[in-house]
Amino acid sequence: MALIYVPKGKAREYSPYALNVYSCGCDHQCKYCYCANIMSGSWSDKARPRNLNSLENEASKINRQILLCFMSDPYCTADIKYQQTRTALLTLGRQSCSVAILTKGGTRCLRDIDLFTHWPDARIKVGATLTFVSSEKLAHWEPGAAKYEDRVAALEAMHNAGVKTWASIEPVVEPDESLAAIERSLHCVDAYKIGKWNHAKEAKQIDWADFGLRAVNMVRRAGKRLYVKDDLRPFLLDGFLTEQECDCDSLELPERVCV
Repeated sequence: MALIYVPKGKAREYSPYALNVYSCGCDHQCKYCYCANIMSGSWSDKARPRNLNSLENEASKINRQILLCFMSDPYCTADIKYQQTRTALLTLGRQSCSVAILTKGGTRCLRDIDLFTHWPDARIKVGATLTFVSSEKLAHWEPGAAKYEDRVAALEAMHNAGVKTWASIEPVVEPDESLAAIERSLHCVDAYKIGKWNHAKEAKQIDWADFGLRAVNMVRRAGKRLYVKDDLRPFLLDGFLTEQECDCDSLELPERVCV
């Protein structure tokens, strides 16, 4: 099975290619995790490092952006021990790949800031999933993940070091919490991907039109780049979003020139 793959469905809105460096579980234990739901019998809180022996060869053939990761978090607690993400990044860097990172691990990612700041042609960006600002709510929904303040501290450090930053606003379990998460991160985030909450009966009670309008206007006023996901767009008025805000590849990093 190939390590680098083309994501399908909603995952494709994040990147044309993806790489999972861990498998079988994640110690963040997010209650809404789609991996835990679809792999209930084989998913646990123990992330296992994957065999990356073929990564060098695969990476040499990929010229578009590669996302780390959809399955498990690249900076889950297990990465402190295994440092598998750094191993993968060293390989991807040697091949001059374009890399997007998405994590809830907070400042754990700063261990690799030396790689981020010297990445080939600066074709790397580091992002955080922002869901709640409340520590109590984070402890309930994402018990093993970093606190909101720690995630923003990581983004601030990246931003101050000249590394491109981004944030994923999804799932939106409580709109006011997600809006606060956007507002408090605007100073250090370059671009946002905003969605909603799916596969939960409670999500049907949320005023998605109100949330979408407020979120988009907040990001626009700050002059940040934006992509609004497919599932949220139907709740917004026709013509409200720009063509770029509806293009999932609009925030993609430049391609590597394959030789």
